[in-house]
Amino acid sequence: MDNEIDEAYNNELIDFLEQLITREELESAAFGISKQVIDKGAKSMSPKQKYVINNLVENYKKKTECELCKDGNIGSLTDYIYIVDNGVCPTCKNADGKFMKA
Repeated sequence: MDNEIDEAYNNELIDFLEQLITREELESAAFGISKQVIDKGAKSMSPKQKYVINNLVENYKKKTECELCKDGNIGSLTDYIYIVDNGVCPTCKNADGKFMKA
């Protein structure tokens, strides 16, 4: 994560962390830091907190892969949560639905 966090990434990270909290997938430090990011934004994190959140995001990405595109169609962090629930990313799910109707 760069020192400069743009607004789009900030919003994407907040959406991702909110969903992980709702799903009760966060523990201890990551939970507390996530609540801070949701309340105050990603720019409020210290370097150590950024490290924790960056590792959380990277580990989530590593353990989650779209069965069809192998993550070539990932558009946002929340797509990884979608993959956990559906096995495929939203783009592949949508394309599969269109294919099945044809």
